[in-house]
Order: sequence, then C-alpha cells, then structure tokens
Amino acid sequence: MTATTTGGARRRRSSEVVAAAEKESYPAAVDDSSCSDSTASSTDEKQSLSQMPHQPRRSLSLQSISQSLLPWLGLSVWPCMLALPLFLNTQRFHYSTTFPRGWWTLRGEHWLDKSLEEGGIWEYGTELYGKTLRHPLGLSLGISAVAVGHVFLLIYFRLHQQQYLGKTTSIQSRGAVQYVYSDALKNHLCQPGGFLLLGLYLTITWVFDLLPHSYYSFSGGIQYKQVAMCLVCQDFVQFLMHKVEHVAHPKMYKISHKPHHKFTNPKLFDAFDGSVPDTAIMILVPLFVTAHVVRDCNVWTYMAFGSSYANWLTLIHSEVAFPWEGVFRKFGLGTSADHHVHHKFFKYNFGHLFMWFDMLTGTYRSPSAVWGKEFNVGV
Repeated sequence: MTATTTGGARRRRSSEVVAAAEKESYPAAVDDSSCSDSTASSTDEKQSLSQMPHQPRRSLSLQSISQSLLPWLGLSVWPCMLALPLFLNTQRFHYSTTFPRGWWTLRGEHWLDKSLEEGGIWEYGTELYGKTLRHPLGLSLGISAVAVGHVFLLIYFRLHQQQYLGKTTSIQSRGAVQYVYSDALKNHLCQPGGFLLLGLYLTITWVFDLLPHSYYSFSGGIQYKQVAMCLVCQDFVQFLMHKVEHVAHPKMYKISHKPHHKFTNPKLFDAFDGSVPDTAIMILVPLFVTAHVVRDCNVWTYMAFGSSYANWLTLIHSEVAFPWEGVFRKFGLGTSADHHVHHKFFKYNFGHLFMWFDMLTGTYRSPSAVWGKEFNVGV
C-alpha cells in the first residue's frame, strides 16, 4: 500500500514537471484579434509613411534647381548680340535673296563670278571728291545689328534689375543709385557723345570707302577669330587713350573724360554719358586703328564686333552684378565690379573689356580688395 502511494506521488510530480517544461517551451497562444489589429496598425503606418510628402520634396528640389539656374539665363544675351548677322546668313532669310544684288556687290546682276560679293556702289552717286561712295546696305545692317543686340540687352537687364531672374546684389555697399527707368533710358539713347557720334563715324567711314577693302565683302559668315582680335585690339588702344586722358594734362582730362567721372557709383545707362571729345579720343580713334590693324574682316564680322563691343561696354557700367562675373574675372574679362573700381578710385582698371593690360602694367585692382568696405561681398 505504501509502495503504491509512493509510486503514485512520483508519477504526479513527474507529470507536473513535464507540464511545466511544455509551458515554458510553448507559451500561451496570442489572441488572434490583437494580432490582426497590430498587423493592420503596422500596415496603416507603412501606408501613411509612404504617403508622406515625397512628391513635395521632389518638387522642392526641382524648384531650388530652377531657382539656381534661372539667373544664368542671362548668358543668352551674348549670342543675342549677334542675332542680325546670324539671321541674315540662314538659308531661309539669306541676304542674297533678301536684298537686290546691286546693293551688296560691285559687279551687278549678270556678273559671272557670284562669289565676288564686295559691297555695292551707291546708286545716288559713284564718286565724291574722287572717293567711291559705297552702298549703305552694310552700314544700315551694322547699325541695326547694334540696335537689335541692345534691345535684347535692355530686356534682359530690366528683368535682372527687377529680380525676376533671381536676387541681385548692388556693386557698391552704399547701394545702387535710384532713378526713373524711362527717363534714364531716354537720356542714354540720346547722348550726343554716344550712339549719335558713333553713328556719324560709321556713316562717314563706310560711305566714303575709308575702311579696308575686305570690310565691304558679304562673302562668308561671321569670322569669330577676327571678332576676338578686334575686341582685344580695340580695348588695348582704348586702354592707352584712357590712360592718356587721365595723366597727360589736367586740362585735357577736364575737357574730355572728367564729365564721365561725375558718376562715382555708375549705372548701366551712364555708359555713353560723357563728352564729345571723350568719345572721339577713347572710342572713335581706337575703332579706326582697329579696322586698319585687323584688316581681313568681312561685313558680318564687323557687325558682330561692333555689337559685342558696344553692348559689353554698356554692361560693365551696370549698378548690379551679373551671375557670370566670377567666371569672367578668372579669365581677366571685364566686369561691372572691375569698372566700378575705376569709377570709385580713378587710378585703377583703365581697361574695359579686358583687365590684362592693367595686370601687366600694375594698375589692376580686384573688387575683392574692397569687399565689405566700399563694395558688397561677392561682387
């Protein structure tokens, strides 16, 4: 009896141990409803995360990229300066089908060699005081090329100035000069020492056959190497004449260049606001010298050079910086900040389109030298 009782107790203890072990190995089953609730909750969280603003983030990134690229649209103003000569050399609007042959060749309608496109004779008179009078087609197109390029420049500058293409920074720390745009534009276009005198010079030298023979040729398109050579030659001679005006004699400076230096904080429309002697000495003399140094230009090259020069000369007088100026300065190309240094301090940066000649002669001063002082940082 005792043995039986003892054996039964042992069996009960053994079964209890096995049950406890099973309980440890296989925990109580989880409620299905709570499991499905947690799974649904997890799914909802994933869906909500997936629906969080990925698209706005992408559009924000695109917006920031477009905002950073927008100011660089202004670079398009440079090829636009060449719009007319490029346009008249396209197949559809080629000058040879647009204008009568007698306007752009010396020979005439029935001349066998059609490649001799040397510039026509003016039908209103072949000679005056022994000089052949050239047909004014090339002259008219040249002046029009400058005007068309200037229209593009003025449109771009207005958008840039009003910050439609991004934030602008004035060159000088005292801020850009305030003015009425329409009044300043009218004054800019009507300067007797500016476009009017330039127009008179171009008319006389063209009509009276005072340019090298090749300048009257309509053969070929724009010769870009010659355009670059003309710009460098023009700016070198202008650099020399500019220094002469400053240092030759106080009376010469007072008569010629001093009226332009009343603008110590210039704006774009002050580019040709000076005096007639100043324009004659510093622009017309270099133009004539350049034409007789770079003698192998054709009419399209002369147009491209004239438009690039006149419009670049205007841009460097801007009261606000342009986005390309940092890149230009690395190559010694003239910027508005470089030219503001000259107007502010008088004895530096006599070059206009290129700073190379100032660098060689020790008269160059970088705008960064006066950042945080007279000039805003970064211009």
